[in-house]
Amino acid sequence: MEIINAEIKHFNDVYKLICELENEQMDREKLFHIYEENTQNPNVYYLLAQIDFEIVGFVSVHVQQLLHHAEKTAEIQELIVAENKRGLGIGEALFAKAKEFAEEKECMQLEVCCNQARTRSHNFYFKQGMKNNHFKFTLLL
Repeated sequence: MEIINAEIKHFNDVYKLICELENEQMDREKLFHIYEENTQNPNVYYLLAQIDFEIVGFVSVHVQQLLHHAEKTAEIQELIVAENKRGLGIGEALFAKAKEFAEEKECMQLEVCCNQARTRSHNFYFKQGMKNNHFKFTLLL
């Protein structure tokens, strides 16, 4: 397995993984524009896991300055491993690289929000040393 930086040429692979993560066909054009913009942003880090040149995982980390922390915070926005490749250590490798990036950016913490239904993911994050000490509330607009 190899961890590489995501580039524009990887969009189709990322699109497939994001659709798998969300369990729906996302708007391809909208996702491409967001992906393209974020690949140019130095505060967004996109990484891919590949095995024999097949893309099997993706993680995105966004760094922001938050007033309530008075420091930089990194947040994993997406972390997905292809369903048929889970249990091979790919998620752990992507998480480790996300953590390394957050440390390089001198962030005070690494956060992740996770859908309540994704109990397997919750267990994964606990195993990575994360704690569940926040609630996230949403309102569809």
